[in-house]
Formats: sequence, structure tokens, C-alpha cells
Amino acid sequence: MRVSGQLAVIAVLGAAGFGGWYAYKGGHLANVPVIGAYVSQPSGQQAGAPRGPGGPGGRGGPAGPAAVDVDTVKTGRIVEVRESVGTVRAFESIMVTAKVAGIIGEIGFEEGQKVKAGDTLVQFDAAERRAAIEQAVAEANRATALRNEIAIKLERAQALSRTGAGTGAQVEDLTAQMKSLEGSIASAQAQRKAAEARLEELTIRAPFAGRVGTRSVSLGAYVAPGTRITSLDDLSKVRLDFAVPENLLGRLKPGQTVNAVSAAYRGRTFKGTVATIDTRVDQTTRTARLTAEFENQDEALKPGMFLSVALEVSTKDDAVVVPEEAVVSEGLRHIVYPVKDSKVERRVITIGQRQGGKVEVLEGLKAGETIVVLGVQRVRPGAEVIARPAGSGAPAAPVPAANREQPSRSSLNVPQAIGSAQAAERK
Repeated sequence: MRVSGQLAVIAVLGAAGFGGWYAYKGGHLANVPVIGAYVSQPSGQQAGAPRGPGGPGGRGGPAGPAAVDVDTVKTGRIVEVRESVGTVRAFESIMVTAKVAGIIGEIGFEEGQKVKAGDTLVQFDAAERRAAIEQAVAEANRATALRNEIAIKLERAQALSRTGAGTGAQVEDLTAQMKSLEGSIASAQAQRKAAEARLEELTIRAPFAGRVGTRSVSLGAYVAPGTRITSLDDLSKVRLDFAVPENLLGRLKPGQTVNAVSAAYRGRTFKGTVATIDTRVDQTTRTARLTAEFENQDEALKPGMFLSVALEVSTKDDAVVVPEEAVVSEGLRHIVYPVKDSKVERRVITIGQRQGGKVEVLEGLKAGETIVVLGVQRVRPGAEVIARPAGSGAPAAPVPAANREQPSRSSLNVPQAIGSAQAAERK
């Protein structure tokens, strides 16, 4: 096709489009059979019903008041919560190891067993140490017997010396022997105590009450110093380590409530309190480390578990709160619609914490004011509304058909218009 022909076709299509648009805007299509029923009649209006600038369904008809649910702004309890993650560790925990080398002669625990403080966990072969104790005791007894014998001789020598039958040299010699034997006795007793201490090293006892873990040795095994035997954890209470930003340091104190949840126990919340606030701030993360303590009588929490933490930083009992559905977000701003004398106002507010379907309002609202809760999408600043209490269940007041707001022609959806015309024909 030549260029001139193409231009002619474009001109004809443009003229037809402009003519259709002009007929639509002027309302001339309403007089066309069939098409007029789908174009000009609003939903619920009978075909052929009169229409005009001020009549029902007319383009110039005023919109009626919107029916909305309202509620009174109240005060309530809001808890400021900061979330973090933490790791569980036992209240007391040690790795039980051998202090000396030896052969295990007795194992006094079962894996996973609860033990008391002082219970014997492992006993090494102690025959050699007991023999050393017996030898020290025998040496002490021998020295004691000799000392007693010398003491008797010394008494006789002293008696003879007083009568002149004995010599002073004999008395001095026996006195020296007495002192030497007393030294031998003291040495033997010290050897006995040392042997008893070495014997005690062959017995490993629980330093505190708790639950032992798996054991790494067997009966009759030879172990070297430092060899792991088992673990011992006090799980009646646990500690939870977590970190919070340093800007909260001025508001932290021991005793604050900590709520924690674990993926292993869905639906269960563990409650604890802050026990320790670290004296240093991590220079890399700029966070402060906190330690919370939790009661754990059922031992549900195990060392090394990962928990999600919610720290209650502060509590307000008289905070201004509104329902979440009453707040409309516009970018970084938050909007509510107060109602006074049946007219709507648009107001920007500053919000705080969100809790249980409520939003804390820091600025912009006061307790006792009335705001739109449901139907915020149907109100405009300065418009009149039909207010009903939120949650009353009362049906919205019907808006007259003449006052219903007509959709703009630019957003007309043809399939919906056809459906409305068919519904009108079935009436």
C-alpha cells in the first residue's frame, strides 16, 4: 500500500475514534438501541429510566455520606520489646577429666544420670597408693614405739642423775634420741597424709549436683592426665547469652523480663530475667552482651540451643493506643481520620510499638477522640460520614441510589457494565 493510502486509513480511524469519544462524552450513545443500555445505565437502574443532571444516576448527582465504623481512642498497657537471638548454656558446666594417670577400676555413674555433689564418678586402681599409706603408718608406729622406749630410759637416767648414780651425758644422749624419734614420727605422719592425698586423686567426685553426659572411657582403661571422662551440667537453671544495641544501655538493668521461644517447642514461651550486663561493648558490632537466667526444672532447654529473644525494655500503662486497621500508611507517614460532628479530618500521627492488634500513638492523638476504624478508604477530609460504633454489628445505613458516587468514565469496565444491565433486565 502506498504511503498516501496508509495516511488516509489513519485519518479515517482517528476521525472515527474522535467521533465515538465525543458521542460518549456528550451522552449521545445513550440514545442508540442496545448500546445505550450498557453505556448509560448505572448498576441497579432500569433500562429506559429517566436520567438528567439532577436525576437518579446523573453525572452531577451529589455523593451521599459514607457509612464507617468508629471507635474512641483509649489508653492501655504497651510493653516496649526489643528482639534478638541467643544461645543457651548450662548454669554450671564442666568437662570431667583425669588429674593423674592410672587404670580405671570403677565407674560410678550411668550416662545421662543425675548425680549429687560429692558422688563418686570414677575410681582408679589405688592398690599402690594404699600400700604407701600403710607403709607411712607403719613407719610412724615404729618411731612412736622407739620414742616411748627412749622416754622410759630417759626418765630412769634423770632419776639416777638426781641421786648422783647417773651421768649428765647419758641424759643428754637420751634426750637427743627422743627429739630424733619425734622428728621421725612427724615425717611418717606427713608421708601418710601425702599418700592419702594421692589416693584421693584417684577418686573423681561430682563437684556439684547435675546430669552427666556420655562417657569416653571404659572400665580397666589406662588414662593419661587430662583425658576426658564425661561432662557434668547443672540444668536446673540455664543461662542465655544474647546481644542488644548499645543505644539501649541507659535503659537496661538486671531483673528485666526476657521471653524466649525455640523452634523445638512450638507454642511455648520461656520466661527469664536479666542477670548480668557485660561491662564492655563489642567494638565490631556495637552491641552489649546480656546474660539472662531461666528456670529449667524439666530440662527442656539444652546447652547450645538457639532461641529467639524478646527483651522487655520498658512498660507504659497509660499509652494512647488505636486499632491497627485505623492507621493508614503513606510512605513514611501514618494517617488517621478523626471524626467530629460527623465530619472527617485527616491527621498525621507518630506511632510507637505495635502489640496485640494495637498501635501506640506517640503524637497526634489524645485519649477520648473518635476515629474511623473501618471504612477509611471511603472517607475524605471534610466529608460527612454515617458513624456507627465499631463491633456493633449494625448494618451500614443504605446510601440512596441518587447519591451514589458514579465511577469515572476513564475507569469504566465494559464487562461489569454489561453484567449490571443484565441484572437490571432480570428485575
